[in-house]
Amino acid sequence: MKKLVRVGLGFATLPKDQLNSYVILGIVCLTKQIALVPNLPVTIAALTALQEVYQAGLTAAALGGQKDTAALKEARNELVAALRQIAAYIQSLNLTESQVLTLGFDVVVWSNTKITLLAPTGITLDNSSSTQLGVYLSAVAGAKAYHVQYCIGTGAWLEAGIWPNTRDIYLLNLTPGTIYTVRIRAIGGSTQYGPWSASISLMCT
Repeated sequence: MKKLVRVGLGFATLPKDQLNSYVILGIVCLTKQIALVPNLPVTIAALTALQEVYQAGLTAAALGGQKDTAALKEARNELVAALRQIAAYIQSLNLTESQVLTLGFDVVVWSNTKITLLAPTGITLDNSSSTQLGVYLSAVAGAKAYHVQYCIGTGAWLEAGIWPNTRDIYLLNLTPGTIYTVRIRAIGGSTQYGPWSASISLMCT
């Protein structure tokens, strides 16, 4: 018998900034996995608009007064309501635990044990295609997405995006003959972000 997976609603009690990060991740994951959720009750465009209003409200409330604080509370309520609608829809699809996680949502774990994410391992880079690097890694237990960064030499780390699974991760529009260094961390679990992986480098062709 297929295990019933409960979609978690813990996002409703997340601190201000963590809620914003949670929704941003959810938008990325839902966009990449839209084939799993073709009839979202709240469109990705609408969810993005609510997130942008909420994020602007965070800034305004930090600098403003009671009116801005009230506006932030209203924006949060609307954002959480939209997430609840999406969570209920995902619940109705009877997806597997891994599928729910790739959509950016948490699952209910009937245990008091906290999930601690480990650093990704088994990372390899592929330069067989010009101006890009393929990134491959082993899945991390409890992860629902992966945060990828890269740099050139001793330069600052640059964002390569958030990816909902270990497949189809690519760094694009790179410069041939340049050596790129990549690091990855898992997203999910009790700590939201796991530690960064060991760095790995390869020259782009």
